[in-house]
Amino acid sequence: MSRPPVVAIVGAPNVGKSTLVNRILRRRKAVVSETPGTTRDRTYQRAEWAGREFTLVDTGGMEPAAKVGLEALVTLQARIAAEEADVVVHLTDARLGVTEVDAAIARVLREASGEVVLAVNKLDDPADDSDRYRFYALGEGEPYGISAEHGLGVGDLLDEIVARLPEAGAGAEVRAPRIAIVGRPNVGKSTLLNRLLDAERAVVSEAAGTTTDAIETELVLGEERYVLLDTAGVGRRAKREAGVPYYAALRTYEAIRRSDVSLLLVDAREGVVGGDLQIAREIAEARRAFGVLVNKRDLVTPGRLREIEGQVAYRMTDLKPKLLGISALTGRGVDRVIPFAADLYRAFNLRLGTHEVAEFVSSVVGRSAPPGGVKIRYATQTGQAPPVFTLFATRPADIPESYVRYLENAFRERYDLHGVSLGIRLKSSR
Repeated sequence: MSRPPVVAIVGAPNVGKSTLVNRILRRRKAVVSETPGTTRDRTYQRAEWAGREFTLVDTGGMEPAAKVGLEALVTLQARIAAEEADVVVHLTDARLGVTEVDAAIARVLREASGEVVLAVNKLDDPADDSDRYRFYALGEGEPYGISAEHGLGVGDLLDEIVARLPEAGAGAEVRAPRIAIVGRPNVGKSTLLNRLLDAERAVVSEAAGTTTDAIETELVLGEERYVLLDTAGVGRRAKREAGVPYYAALRTYEAIRRSDVSLLLVDAREGVVGGDLQIAREIAEARRAFGVLVNKRDLVTPGRLREIEGQVAYRMTDLKPKLLGISALTGRGVDRVIPFAADLYRAFNLRLGTHEVAEFVSSVVGRSAPPGGVKIRYATQTGQAPPVFTLFATRPADIPESYVRYLENAFRERYDLHGVSLGIRLKSSR
């Protein structure tokens, strides 16, 4: 498998990096706000221009002078993105001119191994781009004048980026399972991601709500590949709040829909609360495979873990998800997370032969037949990811919901489909 080339967008805070990312992707993927520092982690998206595919990396605002605190963590993320990239786009702001931060970033980028392309944003007048000439002072070559908001000059910039990409390698890419790590703010999602990757990929801070975008990262274990999606924490009022919390919640729900498996991280000290149930409902509605990770298990007793297991069984009855206790901070149990998700992925993609389905349904009906003399004549699997089974009955409209649940539970127990949103469809045998 050949890795697509990587293009990183870096720059000072609030110069328009996320706006440029959205313009290149031709859709709203990155959270955009007037507030500096909205983007904090580096986020990865697949992009294409002129027939060339590449991975586009959005980063938080760099402040090279910052030595401690969140600004230093965000700057570290941007530095790592620049080191990984084949082409780095240094984005600046024409309205501010050349700043000390721009000059400091240029010095950092001289140490990067990739090509550097200088872009001057917020040149909104197509008839006058003279302000870009001041940026020659950064020593990064030709400054490409653009307006990310209006799309001016972005095509020329992309032409230059693509021209500097390394030659495309050969090899077909096999789709990897996509695993979303979701939960309320500050339950340890980014700490878990970093522990799984053994790298400071996501910003970890004591402040709740540090992650605001869905971070997409590839994990390779032996011959197996997985795509991990770290997401923003979703508060109970996120849908009613304006600004970044609202859009960050939308990104999380979009990540759930893009995933094959969603792992809900629950704080062992707090147990299952309303916010956890809200996210669980989103996973169920998206029909994704679903598992629960109880984080911070090192801070509670074994009896408390059993209590939470009971809460999950009682309050998340629709999918009956499995549960795994971990400590993202110490690493306890983290080695079981990917096998846990891989089992859910296999169940999500279950495929059974028609003969096996028919025989199994016949045995289930033999133990307890539908009420009212309804006969189930035939059964087969008609869908996958998640699995869907269609049953042909004499009077399907007369089969009550409780009996459909009985069939669902039978499939769940027999084929270990706990946490999988399987479907039962009823049709007339005529």
